[in-house]
Amino acid sequence: MDQLTDHAQQQFMKILSRYSEDTYFYLVRNYLGIVTTPFHKPQLTARLSQFFSQKAHRNRMLEMLDELDLVILSLLSVTGPLASEAVMDLLKGSYSYGTVLRRVANLQERLVLLTDEGNLIFNPILSDELAARCSLRPLFGEGEQQLSDSPYCGTEFIRAYLSLVAKESKATYRDEYTRLFPSFEPERLEQLFNALTQVLTQNLILTVEKKVSIDYNKAHALLRLDDHQLLCLLLCSQSSAAMKENTFSFCSDLLSYLKALTQVDTNSLKLLIRALSLKHGIAYDSEVLTNLSTWGVISLDGVWKVADVATEQPSNALLIDSDQTISYQGSRPKDDILYRFSFVEVLDRQKRYHITKESFLWALDSGLSYTEIEQYLQENSSSAMHSLLLKQLGMLNERYQSITVYDALLLNCDERTAHVVQNLPSLAEHRYKNISPTLFLMRRESEETWRQILVSAGLLVGATRSYEKIEVQKRKEALSFSLLLQGSERCRRCDLPKVNGQKPQVSPDEALKQEIELAPFTSAQKQDLLHRFQAKLILSSSQIVAQVINTAIEAGGFDYQGKVSLARQAAGRKDVALQLQLTDQELVVQALEVAYTVQREALLKVAVMPTMEVKILPISKIFLIRLVRFHVS
Repeated sequence: MDQLTDHAQQQFMKILSRYSEDTYFYLVRNYLGIVTTPFHKPQLTARLSQFFSQKAHRNRMLEMLDELDLVILSLLSVTGPLASEAVMDLLKGSYSYGTVLRRVANLQERLVLLTDEGNLIFNPILSDELAARCSLRPLFGEGEQQLSDSPYCGTEFIRAYLSLVAKESKATYRDEYTRLFPSFEPERLEQLFNALTQVLTQNLILTVEKKVSIDYNKAHALLRLDDHQLLCLLLCSQSSAAMKENTFSFCSDLLSYLKALTQVDTNSLKLLIRALSLKHGIAYDSEVLTNLSTWGVISLDGVWKVADVATEQPSNALLIDSDQTISYQGSRPKDDILYRFSFVEVLDRQKRYHITKESFLWALDSGLSYTEIEQYLQENSSSAMHSLLLKQLGMLNERYQSITVYDALLLNCDERTAHVVQNLPSLAEHRYKNISPTLFLMRRESEETWRQILVSAGLLVGATRSYEKIEVQKRKEALSFSLLLQGSERCRRCDLPKVNGQKPQVSPDEALKQEIELAPFTSAQKQDLLHRFQAKLILSSSQIVAQVINTAIEAGGFDYQGKVSLARQAAGRKDVALQLQLTDQELVVQALEVAYTVQREALLKVAVMPTMEVKILPISKIFLIRLVRFHVS
């Protein structure tokens, strides 16, 4: 622990040493008192570090954190280091721009937050204690802690979907499908069905050109993901930045935060999406909310309720009825193959599939063997249930094996060439079958590949001879699917701040306040000290010394010269902002310059934050000017 503290102190001192001279000495005078000359800056920095390393001072800083302080700190615990402008932009939906600006500046003055390379970070000396006080609420609103039991697009739904597509020989939604998926609302089921068709088609898991075909190798790889990883893949596949590593981390974090929150209002959900987008360095995508709803992660019921996305898939035994209907509850394991040789009848709390002649033949046609089906049923159901079914399927398999139809190219060669074709390892995957020692059935779709292999082996390969010219388009491999799969396999639930924190109970140190009031100081010195006390900048009696740090921080009403003076102090300074109260609005600005008309009326040229729109305002029309100090390193 001592070693960690030393590292934190060194980091604290390193960051402070990079502050501007004005900011640095403002902090030194506030916390260490009057600075006498000559002085050695590294010694002052070391004294500041010692001051904040004292347990009493750290505890007092933590005790003075109120709800808005914790909201800002909790936001930074989600996003990581952020520029102050980004913090204000994120919270503008819940608080006014000026309110957040003043509080961020105050947290910097209190050295709860430091500025490192333009970004706000936790004070290293306090980072562990600050992180322990962060929570997801009220940053992301208030709500009950209960996950919804609403359905979502998990591996069970995808198995049922693929089974249905195989049965219907098409991937077009029909209203009758609501009977198969009774837990889904009709409109949401249609959206989910169409979105899933699009994603699976894009990744060549599903082909729906002339006839429907399913790439079960890819489907198997997809279904080996747990539901958290699967949803990450589906969300990433709809993102414009799908192939970026950060997109997978973003989606995984988003699902983790939503599950922890269990429910969230629309504004808080948008804040969460924007905050995580900044954390992972990707552009904010307003469609993410819609996509979350489409996949069933969230459902709107007054607020957005979050589905209970399972990461584990407990296995359940199969129940086989005499009509060849198979049912089970819960979820099947990752490598389950029931959906490949049966057609879905109901996907609800209880799932029900039906084995038919057509479903069995579909399975055999798609490359699943009878032996695999037999072994599956023997391992997942009792002998009394599967014995009759296996006899019937065995008889069907014998009839099926009596005829085999290949869609292939016939390769006819002499004995020497046949020896090469038979023994080249790179040709193995392109051969369907050896008809005779010199006749081979070769895959049509990979003709270009195996022709090149033969040429590379020194053979002369002529054109394909045919009676009728048939155009065979080469199927394009979807590189994106393998990248999506790799990215999703790395997705894991992340560590989160606690959901609900303790309600802060802030009580001022009346003994310190009384000590200031009784001190033998001038009125200006007491006023300055009391202002800093109210701003939570006084932690110890050692800070109560006879000095004035802030000569004036606000002026208003008829104090025209005071307003002009403040405006001139702030003009051209990037570490100072002004909060202006006009008759009809409040502005937060950076003062650019003060100019005068011929009649000697003072004009303040400002850049209005955060748009930085330039305006010229007569100072006489400004009711109140308040100076807000920024600490920009």
